[in-house]
Amino acid sequence: MQPIDTKVPADTRSCLRYWPMTSAVSIEVDGQTQFQGVINNRLALESDFERLSLISNEPSLQATVFDIVRDAFVSEEIQKLQRADTESSDHQPSSIDQVSDSAKQRSRLASDAKPRDVNKHTADLFDDYVTLIFQEEDTLPDLCSDGRLQYFRRIPQIHGESAVISKRAIRRIRMLLASCSADQLLQTVEDATISRLITLLISAIDAADSIGLAAMIKDGSELDKGIDLSEEFCQKLDLAFSITCLGLEAAALVVDMAATGKASKIACTSDSLHVATAFFKECLLSCIVPLLGLTPGCRLVDALTDKDLPLSNRLHAFFSTVLLVHNPVISLVGQPALTEQDIISLVFASISVTFCTSELLGRGIDANTFESIRRSAQSLLRQVFESHVEQRTWMLEEILASLIRLPIQRRTMSLYRIAGGKSVQFISVLLLKLLQGTAHSSENLTAGFESGTLSAKEYRVLFQKHKKAVETASSSTDLTVRYLIGRCVKRDSKAAGAGAGAANESEYRGILETFIDDCIVLLGHPQWPAAELVVRVYSLHMLELLDEEKTDIALKTLALDSAAQIASHIAYTQKEIKDSASILGKPVLQGITALSSVESIERFRSASSLVLEYLQSKAIGGEQTGAIPLYISSWSSMLIAALLKSRRKAALESSADNQRKSDSHDIVEAVGEEYMVTDTDSDSDSGSDSGSNSDSGSDYSSGHGSHTGSQEGSDKDSDYQEKSSFTANGSNKSHRSEKNSKARLGLAIERRKAIVACLRDYMVIAHRSTRAMPHNLTYASASDTAKSLVCLLPLYRSFDMLLTRVTMALGASQVTLRSKALRALNQIASQRASVLYQKNVKYAINHRLQDSSPQVREAAIDLIGKHISQNPELTDQYYEFVSVRVLDKGPSVRKRVLRILREIYISSTNLTQLVDIGVRILQRTGDDERSIRELANKMLQELWFTSGESTSVFEDEDGVRIEASGNIFNLLSPDSQREMLKRVRVMTGVMEAARSSDLSELMAGLFNHVTTKTTNAEAEEAMLVIRCVIDALFEQLLRSEESSTDSIADNKIALGNAAVASVDLSNTSASSAIFSTAACLRFISALSLIAPDAVGQHSELLSAYLKMTNASEEDMLYNVLCIINNTLLSIPHPSSQFLGSLESDLISLLSSSPQAILSIAVPCLCTLVEKITWNYSKLIRLFRSCALQLYREHRRIATGSATSPMSAKNLMRFIVLAGLTCRYFDFDKYRLKQSEHFKDLETIIKGTVPDFMNDMLLSFAASSLPQPVQLAAIQMLGQIYIKQPQLALEPRSRALMDKVFSQGSAGHKLQVMRNFLEFLRADSKRYAQRLKEEEGRAREVDAKALVGDTGDMSVAGVGASLMQTYLDRIIEATFLPGAITLRVCGFDVISLVLEQGLAHPLKCVPALIALGTSSDAHIRSKALKLHQDLCFKYTSFIHSRDIEGVRLAYEYQAQVRGNLEDVVGFSDSADVRDVPSRPVAYLQPLYSQLRSKRMRRNEFLTLLVKIGDYESGTGLTTTAGSAAADARDDAADDVDIPFVRFVAENLALLDYKYLDEVLHVIYQISAVIAGTGLNLYHYFETEAQSETCGTKSGAKLRLAIKGSVCVGILFTLREFLKTHYGISEARCTAYDPSDASAMRDKPVTWHTQDDSGNGGTTSQGRIMWDACNPYAVRPMSSETDFSDQRLRFRQQMAGSLAVSEESPVAGDTGSTFALGSNGDALTFAVEDGASVDPEELELLSMGVFDAEESSVAEGSI
Repeated sequence: MQPIDTKVPADTRSCLRYWPMTSAVSIEVDGQTQFQGVINNRLALESDFERLSLISNEPSLQATVFDIVRDAFVSEEIQKLQRADTESSDHQPSSIDQVSDSAKQRSRLASDAKPRDVNKHTADLFDDYVTLIFQEEDTLPDLCSDGRLQYFRRIPQIHGESAVISKRAIRRIRMLLASCSADQLLQTVEDATISRLITLLISAIDAADSIGLAAMIKDGSELDKGIDLSEEFCQKLDLAFSITCLGLEAAALVVDMAATGKASKIACTSDSLHVATAFFKECLLSCIVPLLGLTPGCRLVDALTDKDLPLSNRLHAFFSTVLLVHNPVISLVGQPALTEQDIISLVFASISVTFCTSELLGRGIDANTFESIRRSAQSLLRQVFESHVEQRTWMLEEILASLIRLPIQRRTMSLYRIAGGKSVQFISVLLLKLLQGTAHSSENLTAGFESGTLSAKEYRVLFQKHKKAVETASSSTDLTVRYLIGRCVKRDSKAAGAGAGAANESEYRGILETFIDDCIVLLGHPQWPAAELVVRVYSLHMLELLDEEKTDIALKTLALDSAAQIASHIAYTQKEIKDSASILGKPVLQGITALSSVESIERFRSASSLVLEYLQSKAIGGEQTGAIPLYISSWSSMLIAALLKSRRKAALESSADNQRKSDSHDIVEAVGEEYMVTDTDSDSDSGSDSGSNSDSGSDYSSGHGSHTGSQEGSDKDSDYQEKSSFTANGSNKSHRSEKNSKARLGLAIERRKAIVACLRDYMVIAHRSTRAMPHNLTYASASDTAKSLVCLLPLYRSFDMLLTRVTMALGASQVTLRSKALRALNQIASQRASVLYQKNVKYAINHRLQDSSPQVREAAIDLIGKHISQNPELTDQYYEFVSVRVLDKGPSVRKRVLRILREIYISSTNLTQLVDIGVRILQRTGDDERSIRELANKMLQELWFTSGESTSVFEDEDGVRIEASGNIFNLLSPDSQREMLKRVRVMTGVMEAARSSDLSELMAGLFNHVTTKTTNAEAEEAMLVIRCVIDALFEQLLRSEESSTDSIADNKIALGNAAVASVDLSNTSASSAIFSTAACLRFISALSLIAPDAVGQHSELLSAYLKMTNASEEDMLYNVLCIINNTLLSIPHPSSQFLGSLESDLISLLSSSPQAILSIAVPCLCTLVEKITWNYSKLIRLFRSCALQLYREHRRIATGSATSPMSAKNLMRFIVLAGLTCRYFDFDKYRLKQSEHFKDLETIIKGTVPDFMNDMLLSFAASSLPQPVQLAAIQMLGQIYIKQPQLALEPRSRALMDKVFSQGSAGHKLQVMRNFLEFLRADSKRYAQRLKEEEGRAREVDAKALVGDTGDMSVAGVGASLMQTYLDRIIEATFLPGAITLRVCGFDVISLVLEQGLAHPLKCVPALIALGTSSDAHIRSKALKLHQDLCFKYTSFIHSRDIEGVRLAYEYQAQVRGNLEDVVGFSDSADVRDVPSRPVAYLQPLYSQLRSKRMRRNEFLTLLVKIGDYESGTGLTTTAGSAAADARDDAADDVDIPFVRFVAENLALLDYKYLDEVLHVIYQISAVIAGTGLNLYHYFETEAQSETCGTKSGAKLRLAIKGSVCVGILFTLREFLKTHYGISEARCTAYDPSDASAMRDKPVTWHTQDDSGNGGTTSQGRIMWDACNPYAVRPMSSETDFSDQRLRFRQQMAGSLAVSEESPVAGDTGSTFALGSNGDALTFAVEDGASVDPEELELLSMGVFDAEESSVAEGSI
């Protein structure tokens, strides 16, 4: 209980004695309950006031009680009349509640009790009282000096005192007027009397206006803090407050008389109203606003807020009096009494007060009083916005401008807390109040609801009335939204500049976004139905903006954000309502239609009535927002429309039933006649309820009556029986139809009754007193119900439309919009993921995954990734689209895809999918981006080489941690075995994929990473996993041996159904292939390099596989040998039986195995003999046997014998076995130590074994033996060189390699390349091993190096020497036509050369540029990566051979294409193309490296353009005997047109980012045209006219014509660039390369053009040469072709010159072209900056330039 004190005039003292000492009361002011509680009358006289204490149950705003008491007890005289009336009826009033429920109703009911007597008596009292005032006014000159004034008050003036009507008199007059009706007053009191009274009031207003309160407040606020207010100033200020309050009360009375109609227009003129409203406006603007703007440190504030000083009471009275004037002013602005200027001034003042805040609230200025003033100001704005449509736009502009003028902190601080705990901005609430107020009608909206017997015409009138109310609110909302949107793009012309305009635009955009956000928050809140209108209208406007091409990008972005926000809110709300109804077991509310069930209508009735009752009950707390009229209008229009449609449908059905009955043998059925009416204005429905159940019956004609006339035979009898049967059937159908018709009519009646009852409820609730409202309604129940109701509105049916527009925006041309549309779709899908299943959405997302912008692709990946993780069922829909983007060019996209793949991997059970994910992540471990490599390695480490999320993976069944010893897999629990088996299957599948791709190195790198490049704990855990995997693989091998097949059924039997239940094995064949014996062996082979100890424990189990002889098992045998070779030294305690068997099996394999098996069997045997068995004799006998056979064959070749005792196949085997044993076993090392074992070698090998083998192999390689033998010899030479590198530098070895490169076949070159490749790899391994050995020990002084032993150094330099010698020939062989394998091998050699730094990198640059255009993705990506690294390391000189690289790329493409005419400068491959409609230039990677440096970039572009200039900087002269001319005659066919076309297509399709790049290319093309082009043109127009290509001098002409083709290509390229980048000719002409600062940072956009269908020159981003320059793709083979090209070029140049206003600018150097005839020379020169006379250009274009008649000085035209 908080006491609220307010003061009432002492004039009401006589009224108070009739007021019981303690009375319960509920007092309303402006329809809002202000006080409710107990009123105690405590006599506390204080000058002219007595204090009345109001104790309220809840805090409320302070308000003057004067109006309340005035309404309840008008005056002593009125009370006497009321008491006399009640005494005569033996009724004693006991409390104020017995008078009425509210203050306003009390006055009305009191007047209704004795209207004539009360009104007449009050009017007479008013007339008498005013007469007394006039009498005193007439005697004022005599009383002013010393007389006592009763009705006037003296006030000081400048020239003395004057008198104005007193406050007491004004209040007395207002009390009398309040109890008298307007009609009675106008009949009783003359207009002259009222006019004179208004004149008195106006004089009081003028006196108050002249007192200067505003000026005194301003003066007081400007005083310095150290200066105190004088006593005189305080007295004057006190007087000013008092007189101003008097003027305000006078103004309130004038306005009230005009608003209530108690003063005629003659008595109360517009000028009087203008004075009153203007004074009120000035009090608001000049007094209230400045007072609220005072700071706490001001002296005036101290005086006004000190409660011990009288100014504090005056300030409080002033605020209360201002509040008093608001109510009549609000009533007046709703009438056409005020002028437009008065309304504008009042609105402006109210807006100022509305946005006013103060630091003094609660410290002298009562916060409740101030809030009451603000609310009254808002009410005035609502009234004006509702009543004056023409003022709405201005009001919106002023309201928003006032908000913008506020500081940002004050904007955000003005929050409005709504029920439910949320807050919105005050401006949003204000705008919604204005909009909701427009639905209010002066008519009674519920009129007619009390009757349920209205006709159709009356219902249509009701429908139109409510529809108009809703449309009014909708139109106002549309106006508001359109205004806000318009200001978001409209520049403020009054702003100081463009910056200020942009700032205003941003401010309004922020207001719009805030307003819409708040409206979305308020959707479903019962007090704010206009929020749905705002959001719906706004969404429609936003969709219109999306459809307009000229809409600003920022607005389109805002539109997409808004569409997504609205759609997601719709989805969320609908889901919430559905879930809530499902929990409660209730059906969801549905809209009311003509077919709605009675139950649906009743549920709607209950829900809507609950919301209305809640809103009406909140009026007690003053929370009216104008929502009730809008609710009633919208619901009533829906209900009445359903009612009218139901009536119409019933009428149509009845008519149809009657028609059917009349067709059935005139059977008539009369049912529900009152419903047989048409929907016309004369339709009446009265009495339908009472007659609805009556049935008039039916008359049926059975057809069994007697026939007139005689029978006419059996035919007639038959006809009669058919008719009888038909009639009987028709009668049955009529009965069923009647029954159905009755049911439909009954349902229609019940439906109509339910609708009428619903409308009647609205009427009852709208007119019910707030005290009669139920007080148990809670916000939660009303809010839930309002949400259900709001879902029936049109906004919530627009989800599909919003989704469609967002999906359409995915195809926008702007990158920003596409990415924003994806984020918008992401927001929608977060609330309704099912949209991602729609075909159009799926199609659009797939296209955006292939977008040219990384930003868009990343947004698409984010969209899918987020919802795949939350909805695993989407994986099958989008996995294919997402997984391929792991190869995306954008690093951020690749990272996001990797994370998505990880999430899919964790949740997926599809084995094939898991393997595919593993392969894709493994590929990224070799990514160019370091962060991506690290991420991929980390992911695979977590997925494969850790214990996972569950710590029990490596725990046995008892939960004990398993140690890294023994068979770990068998010790695992069943769940852990199942998890590990899943990993093994996936990793085995990945290893299988590595067989057909370049993944084996990456897999090895991954194993190396997890075991050596991680922390000790992680490495130990990884090794534990690897050991477990190895154990599981061997277990699988054992079980495979036990079964007859590797079928999936056997796996289930071996591992148990539980072990494979977690893996999806639906694809049985794929699963069997992945987990086959061969796959297991391949995986174990890879693991044997990582964990030889773990594999070595099981190696003895593999001995059985060494006896396989089937050719189909060769791969398995090879892997077994690799496993044994890698783990031979790690086998723990091998048995002698195993070693002996192994040795025998290896030796037996050497006799018949292919070379692939020999390559691994021989080193395995050598390791076994050297390290374990020391059985040298077997190895020596093997080598001796081979060496002896080779020696014999060598002798045969040396003696020239023609026959050979052995076949080539056997010779090759001996060569291979001898070479491999020589490499892997050091015979010379053991030759002295074990001389007894090596004595057999002494007979044939006198020197070292490598020297002997080198001699043998060189002789076989250089002989005339079959090519396979030569290739085998060359291959083994490579093995010998790896063993002893110095042998490769011997003259005989070099001579052999020189011969191979110069004369050898592609096979010989390939084998030499392979030798180089293997040598470099072995050299790299030796170097890495040496570094590893030296890494752990301190650096020591090498004594051998000090004494000159540089053996190791010389070995290290062999590779560099070889590569420096043969690099050029390696590169040449790499591009050998048709040798694809040789190209791959050669590229690998070049890669190793660059990686190891064995040659100057500049030598390899052209080759890398050329290979960067390869169609092989692996070669292309690796070449580009190497070139990128070189550009990063050697920036200063690496680009000096770029043009050579361009030429080599062209030649390489010519080899690939096979025909020069088919060579193009771009790639259409999907894996390199960003935009589907735009190919990628082959030179794009090279250009990307050059783009960052402008000078180098422009130089490169210039050189490319100069390729089209066949003159190459020299002039074409016609002087006889010229050496240059002779040279061109000899080289007439040297113009490489396909190369020029290749370069032009690259220039056309380079991805230019800035305008400067495109303009530079165009500028250089113009220079070539201005030089070579004009020279050729003049040559063709003069001397060449008489020449033909077939004459002796025709070679020069042919050269010129071919050169014109090149210039024509540049012509086409220039126009292509201008078209696709939207560059005008004027901009091209104005470009200056020396001053292009303005163009450098200006981005340029590619515009896709396709005019091929209209005879154009471009199609899908390509130049159509056939349409513009056919000889660019087709060689000229006849005289006709040459003549046609010459004519084409002349026309092309003439057309270009005709449209030019000045000549094309030449290049850096001037170009001259000397034309002569009969020895007379005419020199044509174009120099830098030179211009051509327009008249001459016209002559040139017309072809009438005559050299003989022109004489031009050199250097000019």
